[in-house]
Amino acid sequence: MTRRLSEGLMVPVCLMAALTAATAAAAPEAPRAWAGRYLYEHDGGRTVGGSPIVVTYQLDIAPGRGNRDCLLRIEGFQTDETIVCKASGTAESVAVAFHTFGDGRTVNAYGTRLYEVGTDLFEMRRGGDAVLTQWRALNPSGAGSAAPAGTYFARKG
Repeated sequence: MTRRLSEGLMVPVCLMAALTAATAAAAPEAPRAWAGRYLYEHDGGRTVGGSPIVVTYQLDIAPGRGNRDCLLRIEGFQTDETIVCKASGTAESVAVAFHTFGDGRTVNAYGTRLYEVGTDLFEMRRGGDAVLTQWRALNPSGAGSAAPAGTYFARKG
């Protein structure tokens, strides 16, 4: 059996099915066990004037959307950023990798390329009732410092 595509091209249906399956297998998705919302509130202390330096990280994972199966919103003190990300891993751990910023570009609002597509921003692992985070390219402590691994995100739904 064949199927007619644009411009008279005939492609066997079994070949189309094989190509679709290969494409799906090439981009492993996050296990359904990680589906949901995760929140982390970073307390960066206070400014010299006494204002709180608080930044909220909201990660929504919805497996099955290819390279766009998670969305990371980072909002708070001098921060308003949305990152479309890819989550992949196992039922025990998941890596969250950069895909694009919320506007579909690979540079931020200032035209700066902070991450390459596919770069791991952080990894999360189940540790009993807690979610343990190992920061990679994304660092809530700021550029030039290393955030230690620990309990940051909490599942909220």
